[in-house]
Amino acid sequence: MKLSVYFKLIRWRNLFLIAYVFILLKYILFPSFNLNTLLSNFQFSILLISVLLITAAGYIINDIFDIKADKINKPTKVIVSTKITVEQAKAWYKITNAFGIILGVLLAINIQKPSYSFLFIGTSILLYYYSKQLKKTPFIGNLAVAFSIALSILLVPLFEIDFTIQNKSQLIIIQFIILLSLFAFVLNLTREIVKDIIDINGDYNLKNNTLPIVIGRKRARNFALTLCSFTLLSLLYFTLHFSKQYKFTLLYLVVFIVLPMLYISVKLNASKTKKQFQKISTLLKVCMFLGINSIIIFSILH
Repeated sequence: MKLSVYFKLIRWRNLFLIAYVFILLKYILFPSFNLNTLLSNFQFSILLISVLLITAAGYIINDIFDIKADKINKPTKVIVSTKITVEQAKAWYKITNAFGIILGVLLAINIQKPSYSFLFIGTSILLYYYSKQLKKTPFIGNLAVAFSIALSILLVPLFEIDFTIQNKSQLIIIQFIILLSLFAFVLNLTREIVKDIIDINGDYNLKNNTLPIVIGRKRARNFALTLCSFTLLSLLYFTLHFSKQYKFTLLYLVVFIVLPMLYISVKLNASKTKKQFQKISTLLKVCMFLGINSIIIFSILH
């Protein structure tokens, strides 16, 4: 199999975004607050590679289970069964997933926290059953994806921070990362619902009970709009509440997050066609990237 095909299969752009968050937290945010982290550079690399491999395996198994739906929803982008065989995809899933879990378990044992092994094993199981069954269940599948993305962000402080030490700087960092993970959770939950609206034809033909099929496209769109509104109101609350303490970070949020989210909400409310919803999905991903960049602003100008 060509390497370019493999990179398309594992959604390398999405994996880059995860790596970007990890690196910003480890090498930008933590040093800016003089936080002593627990992992060496090598151990951190193992954590990152493990997360990337398990996530990549999740994308592969999702494409394997989604062959029929993808041929209806996005026929020109189908990889499994066209550019590679199902057997090849399954082999790559097993290899990628196995290496991801093994690295994660070895890291957990190395830092003398063997219970952390279940985070890697559990995430792998969740992604598998999401692709096989959960994505066919209204809203539960959307929650599973959003939760796994938020969890990946929380893994960094979980492995890096010594929670027995409590000081103001560490508390600020923890609060900031929790808020970032919540933002990622809600934004990705919104995007997953929008993607279900986009894929409604294929899901309907395969009798997948996604949220737009169960409650209707319009109600699903309104629910996604409600999530956007919740994100906007939350951002405005933090802007007003912390305007004196972190004015530069909050100015960035207003210009690069609040205003784009407001634009997305207006466009989402007016969206009716598949093309319009696809644009919304892309804009939400861009907004997520802009939200991640707030780490840089907060680190430099806190």
